[in-house]
Amino acid sequence: MIQQTGWGLLTLAISQGTVNRHLAALAAPNPRKLALLVGIDQYGANIPPLPGCLTDVELQKDLLRYRFGFQDADIVTLTGQKASREAIELAFLEHLIAQAKTGDVVIFHFSGYGSVGARKEVFIAADGAENALIKENILLLARCLATDKFSLIFDSSHLPQNRPYLGNLRVRSYSRAISDLNPAELTFAADIKTRFNLKNKPSNGVILAAAKPEQIALELSGNSPNAGLFTYDLTQYLWQVSPSPTIAIAFPRLRNLVASHSSEQQQPAILTSNQKNNSAALYHTNPEKSRGGAAIVTNLIDERTLEVNLVGLPLEILENYGINSCLSFIEATGEEISLQILSRQGLKAKAQLLSPTASLEIGQILEEKLRVFPSQIGLIVGLDNNLTRIERVDATSTFASLPDVAAVVNIGEQAVDCLLSRVGSEETGNYQLLSPNGSLIIGSLGAVNEAIKSGIKRLQSQLETLLACKLWHLLINQESSGLAVIVTLESIDKIYISRLQTKKAVNNSKANDNANNDLILPLGTEIRYQIENQEEQPLYALILVLNSDRQPLLYCSCSETPDNFTNSSPLAPFVVAAKSKATIPNDRQGHWKISQPKGIRENLLILSRHPFPKTFTILNATQNVKGEATQLLTLTNPLEIARAFGRDLKLDLGLKMDSSGSVIDEYAFDLGTWSGFRFIYQVMD
Repeated sequence: MIQQTGWGLLTLAISQGTVNRHLAALAAPNPRKLALLVGIDQYGANIPPLPGCLTDVELQKDLLRYRFGFQDADIVTLTGQKASREAIELAFLEHLIAQAKTGDVVIFHFSGYGSVGARKEVFIAADGAENALIKENILLLARCLATDKFSLIFDSSHLPQNRPYLGNLRVRSYSRAISDLNPAELTFAADIKTRFNLKNKPSNGVILAAAKPEQIALELSGNSPNAGLFTYDLTQYLWQVSPSPTIAIAFPRLRNLVASHSSEQQQPAILTSNQKNNSAALYHTNPEKSRGGAAIVTNLIDERTLEVNLVGLPLEILENYGINSCLSFIEATGEEISLQILSRQGLKAKAQLLSPTASLEIGQILEEKLRVFPSQIGLIVGLDNNLTRIERVDATSTFASLPDVAAVVNIGEQAVDCLLSRVGSEETGNYQLLSPNGSLIIGSLGAVNEAIKSGIKRLQSQLETLLACKLWHLLINQESSGLAVIVTLESIDKIYISRLQTKKAVNNSKANDNANNDLILPLGTEIRYQIENQEEQPLYALILVLNSDRQPLLYCSCSETPDNFTNSSPLAPFVVAAKSKATIPNDRQGHWKISQPKGIRENLLILSRHPFPKTFTILNATQNVKGEATQLLTLTNPLEIARAFGRDLKLDLGLKMDSSGSVIDEYAFDLGTWSGFRFIYQVMD
């Protein structure tokens, strides 16, 4: 039985209430928005910590307050040791069930370890595995809500896992199944059913899980940032998108975004069979502010200095976001006010107003204006735990001789781009590269009895390709681009697949009405892009294809006969005329058919005000088309091309000096000069 104290408080909340709560409810806007956010970062009893769970709560709280208009008093957070089994259940009963009325919006979020016990899926509470919460009991509590506009978000997984890391990512599954659950938890469901009339009441609402039942939920580890992979991608997406998308549109994109970071080893799932929810907004409510952004103001230090959280930046951008980057917002007078980043630690940054007359408030949403990166960005390589001390010493010294490797670290110390690992014993060799989540990078496995130094030298070309992909990802800016562009991915039979647009673009299309939004494309599907340029000048376009084997392909045109691609004409970007639409490829250029390999695929579509002169100088000097009448080229020098992309798009600021008089070596990109769209889809049989 639940403790008498808990039931007493619940009875008081439902039948009598308190004066303050009733007054607050009367004054609250209609509908009311309530949230209970649980994140357990510190456990006792020899359970490893999960520091990202605390970040998850902070990310959700900022999103709900400043993007969706939740009131501070309506958000209850339980973190660390405060998140015991009884505290979580009591807060659900008292804060959510006792207060929510028909039409209200309710959010429940849990981040922490999951496992199984008594043949049921459970969540580990702060007071130990023996006090685990049964997931079915949380779902039962949700059925007690007077509103069906609720969302349950579980950033956890239930497949027992005795390894704390999968690759460089922390695992959110407990190491073993739970043999003995608290008797009170086992009788909880019967107690609830006795006190609430749930007979024939359907289970509505939306239930989002970070991973499928047979998969593991993962947490980002290291310096940028500690957070659940699912929660980070979910909140970052909701900070930028406007208006709030339906579940049918949003979830496939979220699923593939998470999978692109986890090599398909973690794919979020919707745990509800109610099809009517597919047309509902993801959190059952639209953002109160029409425009999203890259950051929010969280603290005012003095008249010109403030602290911001970079909550709206894609993960790939955040990990490399440099000081001197600029953010901006539009004042009520219409004047644009800019801020410059002075320092950054993970999501949190200190910034300075560049206008002394501007006024700011906590919660102000900021957009990107100038994106700055160090000009010398290298790979961060992690060393797998299966390497011996001698292997680590040899690997570190060998990597130090490679110009494209910036650092070599142990698992969990910081975010990495790849891992060096070994198959079998030290004597058998077999060195390979793994993605950050521990999956094999295709083509990297070496031969038996290979020396580790020889293995690293063999992998140098693949390391260069990984760095090229890292540099290309820095150009993703579909949420913050200053150009007015709409790009639609569709199949040749004109079935709409996905549409992305910049905030400046005006979209009057009704293509969503017959959309096929699952973003799963069978082999052989013929695709094309529809590009609508709403700018007053032409734009120049390129498409990069990053397959699951990370072999980069470039889709481009030719300067003399763009509709008839041959190796006798120089390569060139596609041109999309001002105030017009273009199809790539068009009917005269042939068809683009989805082929092997299967898995997650990314297409990066880059549109610029300038025609990529440095990139095409290198392409036309080095690329051998081999006489094939195709526009999809395998890049033989991807890193050189990626660096040329950066030089073509960067803003020339001239030489700058820091306070010590040293030259600042960095790339600055004006968000008003290009659009970088990222389409992620799965290729299957």
